Amino acid sequence: MSIEQLKELFGSQEAILELVQLEGGELALRNAGSEDPLVKIQFNDEVRALLGDQIPVVAQHMIQAALFALMEKQGNVFDETAVVDEKPKYLS
Repeated sequence: MSIEQLKELFGSQEAILELVQLEGGELALRNAGSEDPLVKIQFNDEVRALLGDQIPVVAQHMIQAALFALMEKQGNVFDETAVVDEKPKYLS
């Protein structure tokens, strides 16, 4: 996903996101002030019992990891791009 696609998704390069718990127990990431979730996280009963009151913390770390990976991937696109303006001295 490109920065332009993120801007389109979030409405600008900067976004205020909130992690909320929905009525059904799912956790949702959404733009502040919006009712439409960007991402939903749902744990089954076994995992909910295991995590207990740490569910929001685990969900937050999952979202942070996803955003970090997305930004790292976007950064790699620029790192792998090379512009050659000069004619090489030697041709193989």
